[in-house]
Amino acid sequence: MSELSIFEKISQRLLPGFIIDENETHIAFLTIGPLSQGHTLVVPKKNISDYIFDLEDQSYSELLLFAKQVAKKLESKVDCQKVAMMVIGEEVPHVHIHLVPFQSGFGFETLKVQSPSMEELSNIHKQITQ
Repeated sequence: MSELSIFEKISQRLLPGFIIDENETHIAFLTIGPLSQGHTLVVPKKNISDYIFDLEDQSYSELLLFAKQVAKKLESKVDCQKVAMMVIGEEVPHVHIHLVPFQSGFGFETLKVQSPSMEELSNIHKQITQ
């Protein structure tokens, strides 16, 4: 049996995470290295691929539909103009989508990882999930 990814460990509650939403097959949680307040990762609970375009069509569609649901939740709870969706990064070999709430003027040239405290992450988590 292969080792669980960090995302699988979060989805199985083996590691703590600020969970924003979940269903039977997907989970969304705040990232610890956000680009903006409310930056959320959306992942399949089971590590079925490390590359989004290798997913079967149904898995791909279900992941995107769940990401849309989470993005709408973020828009309603976080002060933002819109929510950007990005599929970037290879740090974790597990398909994941970044949802990044943003204001006007957001673009690749403005991307800068923040380092919020656990208290700050907890506060935004409460704001989004209540």
